[in-house]
Amino acid sequence: MRGAQDAIEARLRNGSPDQHEQQQYLEAVRKYFSGFEKEARVHLRDVDRRLEHLNQVVFNLTAERGVAVKRIEATKGVLDEVEAMGAPLP
Repeated sequence: MRGAQDAIEARLRNGSPDQHEQQQYLEAVRKYFSGFEKEARVHLRDVDRRLEHLNQVVFNLTAERGVAVKRIEATKGVLDEVEAMGAPLP
């Protein structure tokens, strides 16, 4: 890419590039940036996959938390009833 850039800049300083030179430059730009695009797409897929995993973990932990809260409420209810009957708590 650096060579193509230098060549087109030199040609522009000395006039206008012809059709062939323009096509060579544009092909160099396409080739250079298409690699970055592919790399970015691979990275995006990886990030999306990791986000899916994290979202599943959050969902599972939220469900677990809900179960724990209900368990606390249920056991607290039993303990409150026992205490109301006059049995001292340990």
